[in-house]
Amino acid sequence: MARPRRALVMSGGGAKGSFQVGVLEVLILERGIDFDIFCGVSVGSLNAAFLAQAEAPKPADEARSLANLQEVFRRLRAVWLERITGNSAVFSKRLGGMAGIVSGSDSLYDSTPLRRLIAASIDPLRLKSSGRDLRIQYVSLETGVIHAVEETDPRILDHVLASSSMPFLFPPVEVAGEHLVDGGLRDVTPLGQAFRAEPPPDEIYVLYASPFELKPKELKDNWLGTKVNAFDFLGRTIEILSDEIYLNDVDGAKLLNRVKANWLKARTSVTDPAAKAEIDDALKNIRTATLVEVAPKDEIIANALDFAPEGIRRNYEYGRQLARERFPAL
Repeated sequence: MARPRRALVMSGGGAKGSFQVGVLEVLILERGIDFDIFCGVSVGSLNAAFLAQAEAPKPADEARSLANLQEVFRRLRAVWLERITGNSAVFSKRLGGMAGIVSGSDSLYDSTPLRRLIAASIDPLRLKSSGRDLRIQYVSLETGVIHAVEETDPRILDHVLASSSMPFLFPPVEVAGEHLVDGGLRDVTPLGQAFRAEPPPDEIYVLYASPFELKPKELKDNWLGTKVNAFDFLGRTIEILSDEIYLNDVDGAKLLNRVKANWLKARTSVTDPAAKAEIDDALKNIRTATLVEVAPKDEIIANALDFAPEGIRRNYEYGRQLARERFPAL
C-alpha cells in the first residue's frame, strides 16, 4: 500500500525558523517521514525551497525518495548550524541607520547577505526537476494582494527573498515593476497552498516558529539606562500583527475537517434524497486532510532578527527535543 501523500507547511519567524529544523530532524531523519509538497512563507519559504530540491524518483521509489530528502535536510541543517555565524550572514546595517531612512533609504538593513545565501543554497534547476511541489507566498506592495509561486517559476530565487523581506527592515524585491515583500503580512501559515496541490495531500504537517499565544511584554526603560525606542515599538507591533493572522488558515481547515466528518456521520440519517444530494454536492469540492501541528511552547529566541549561533543552536535543540516527545520512536 502506498504511503499517504504528505505536505509540509512552515510559518515565518526569522531566526525562530531554526526550531523547525530541529523538528524536521526528528521527522525526516529519525522517524523516516517523507514529504511531497512544501509550502512556506518568510523563513518558512527558505526552509521549504531548500528541502523541495530533493529528487523524488520517477517511477516512484519510496526508499530513494526518503534518502534523497534526508541528504538535502542534512545540508539545510548545516546552513543553520554552520553557515549562519551571526546577523552578518543574513543582513548588514546600512550606513546612517534611521538617519539613512529619513534621507531616503528604502530599508534599515541590507539583505544582500541573505540573497547570496539563497543563491548558494537553492538551485532553480534542481527545484524544477525534483518532482516535488513547492508553494511560497509573497505580497505585492502595489496591489496588497498575496501571491504564490511554484517550483517552476523562472524567478524563484527573487520570490524566496521577497517572501522573507519585511518592509522597513529589508528592501522590497522588485520583479516586473512590482515591489514584493514578506508574505507574512497577509498569511503567516500558508496552509491553503497545500490544498491547492494536485493531487491534494492526505496529511499536512504544520510547523510553527513561535508559540500560539502572544505573551505580555514590558516596554519600559531598564536599569542599565537603555530606553524604549521606536524599534521596540515596531518590533512589538509586528508581533501583534503576526499573532492576529497566525492561525486563521489552520482554524479554517480544522473547521472544514469537522464539517465534512460530521456530515459523513449524519448522512445516513437524512431521509430526503434531494437534500442529501444537495449537501453532498456542496461538500464534494471541499478538500480535507489530517492535520499534524507542531509549535514551540516557549520562546527561546525573543528577537526574530537575532541570528546569534548560540541562540539558533538552542532553538534547534529545543525543536528536536519537543518533536521527540511528540513523535516517540516505535
